[in-house]
Amino acid sequence: MASPQGRKPPPSRPRWLGDLGTLAIIGTLFGAVYLLPPDNSFEAVEKAGRITACMPTLYPPLVTADPAEPGFDVELMGLIAEQLGLRLTVLPNAAMAKDFNPRSWRVTRAQCQVLAGGIALTTPVLSYLDATAPYLSTGWAVVSKEPLANLEDKSIGFYAGLSGLDRVALSRQLRAMGLRPRIVNSAEALEKGLADGSFDVGISEALVARQIAGANDWSVAWAPGVEERYPIGIGLWKGDLTLKRKLVSALGQLEADGSLDALKQKYDIADIGGVMGGGAVPDLE
Repeated sequence: MASPQGRKPPPSRPRWLGDLGTLAIIGTLFGAVYLLPPDNSFEAVEKAGRITACMPTLYPPLVTADPAEPGFDVELMGLIAEQLGLRLTVLPNAAMAKDFNPRSWRVTRAQCQVLAGGIALTTPVLSYLDATAPYLSTGWAVVSKEPLANLEDKSIGFYAGLSGLDRVALSRQLRAMGLRPRIVNSAEALEKGLADGSFDVGISEALVARQIAGANDWSVAWAPGVEERYPIGIGLWKGDLTLKRKLVSALGQLEADGSLDALKQKYDIADIGGVMGGGAVPDLE
């Protein structure tokens, strides 16, 4: 039938033409994938015989200034390099200890193949980097000579450490509990204050608190009311899949043969089993 204007409607297009177009687009995408250069991330470091790790200048106990005990992550990366038949070079970067946002560290692929020394696997980090599975965790933690049910009427020493944890949220929580901690300027001062009774409790970044607790056979627990829990792993550049597989395999071997636990004992990194006063926490390690 003619249209009201006297013209015939255009013929309908066969459905198979649309399906053919879709298949053509999919085929083009698959072809583009095959044209991408192969991932030679591990081949490149293997050829050089060296892997370079960007790390903070100082972030104890993960990175220290002591050549005899250079830090947990420094030694861990050394063991991984050894597993892979490589030499390790550590490239210090002072900005890495100040916050957990890798975009502010000004680190590039040309500088290092991996990043370690407190790489918290947060959303901003994982949007920028790939990473291994976590092997430690951090957040705010409480250390004391004996396990405590609460912080009521306790004298508290506080050392923030070098991490980018949220101090405002912790301060708000402590004020809500009617607590006024005394700020100290080093982990050594916090440990000394606990030892001589100046403080009943120490609050610090979890890695510092765990080391103090481990060295003295004291109690350590996650701080109450502050929910930050950051898993820590090794960062690497997105797309470096062959290198990631090698790192994951080496870490698995070090965990299986007890080397990872031996390093934790060497650096007095105690386990944290729950929140102060009771309660379990997600296992990030």
